[in-house]
Amino acid sequence: MNQIKEKTSIVKLTGILLLFFISTGCEPETIEKNDPEKPANFIPQKNKKYRYKIESEGSPAANSTQWISNEKDSAGITVFNLHTELESAGNILLLDHKLFSLAGKTYHEIVVPEVWNQTIKMFGSMPNITIKKAELFGFPAWMTMENSIKENSILSLSGPLLQGQRLEYTNHGDPSSLEQNLLLESGISKVETVELPAGTFVCNKFMYGTRSKTIQKNKDGEYTSSGEETISVWVAHGIGIVKQENSSRLVTIVVLPTGEIKELVTTTTSKTTLQEIN
Repeated sequence: MNQIKEKTSIVKLTGILLLFFISTGCEPETIEKNDPEKPANFIPQKNKKYRYKIESEGSPAANSTQWISNEKDSAGITVFNLHTELESAGNILLLDHKLFSLAGKTYHEIVVPEVWNQTIKMFGSMPNITIKKAELFGFPAWMTMENSIKENSILSLSGPLLQGQRLEYTNHGDPSSLEQNLLLESGISKVETVELPAGTFVCNKFMYGTRSKTIQKNKDGEYTSSGEETISVWVAHGIGIVKQENSSRLVTIVVLPTGEIKELVTTTTSKTTLQEIN
């Protein structure tokens, strides 16, 4: 049971840090706007590591470190791999996603949430359950941010409108299924200055949201849960994320033994801050 709780904690933090991962940039105040050496996109600088503190309601504080681990040429475009090590409750989770800049926008890969892999492992380890099919839809997809640090820069989705996963399985021989999907809602920026342990930064603050839905079917009926998350992220040229705040609300439909249908509402908040660059 303790192992399940620890894995659940890391899975929740994965969504906090990544949304399936925003790592954009803010400008240090010491860099002049006309500096020709300044990166003009939201990709972290190579040969630097960025350390973060993640504070989540109801969970111990976690730490993460991220850096550009490699790059490669793809049809004339340099594609970077952003590697993240997320540590929580004595466990370490490794994450990777791709970044590139094109036509005045930085593209951030929307990766398959780690919770999906954990769900498959959990189902596969249960007695009397046999997985028949596990598939993804809506991938590849990219979150894009206009490179200009200015008021009303746009954050949006490039690719299929909806990302998700489907799982078909049998439980004691009875057909069952689970489907999860996620919708990204576009947002716009404000320019703000933030003071953090890693320094003072002039940033684009993007505000956007996500909506999710889970549908589970078995011999007893159909059960749904829906969620919405509001995200504010302060981001910057050549650094990556400097601050992020998440507020989420999950509504689960439960059928009681009496036949009564009841809604259970869960709310959570979290904050991620840049602690050190080295």
